[in-house]
Amino acid sequence: MRAGHVIGAFALVALAGCSSPAPADDAAAPKASAATVESQAALPACSDVFVPDKPVTGFDDQTGCANKEGVVQSIAAIDCPDGTRLWPVDATTGAPAGYWRQGQVFRVVKGEITTDKDYKEAYESCVNAPPAAGSPAPSASAG
Repeated sequence: MRAGHVIGAFALVALAGCSSPAPADDAAAPKASAATVESQAALPACSDVFVPDKPVTGFDDQTGCANKEGVVQSIAAIDCPDGTRLWPVDATTGAPAGYWRQGQVFRVVKGEITTDKDYKEAYESCVNAPPAAGSPAPSASAG
């Protein structure tokens, strides 16, 4: 009788192990992985994008750039009222620590970016920039 319970329990465990659905197309999984690796490999290296005292080219903030290990680096931008953007770039991206504002060259900072005097000036210039032409003026509220 015990042998029957043991065999029954073994059969249940074996069935449970086989109950997960198989992928619809086994060949699709490796293709998807290869496509992901290909798309990451197509990203420019952050160190090639953010070059000291050079205009920034080849950077798409929607896809980012790759660090030395090939890992995608997303770099958040600060939207300036004049329609430009300011990107603070951390050294963990593989590029030197610094910042870039559209229409300007990449500037390197010494130490922490948030404590750098030039970055602070660039940030203040960005956030205090006059609105771009055609931007709606803020409405005055009657109180």
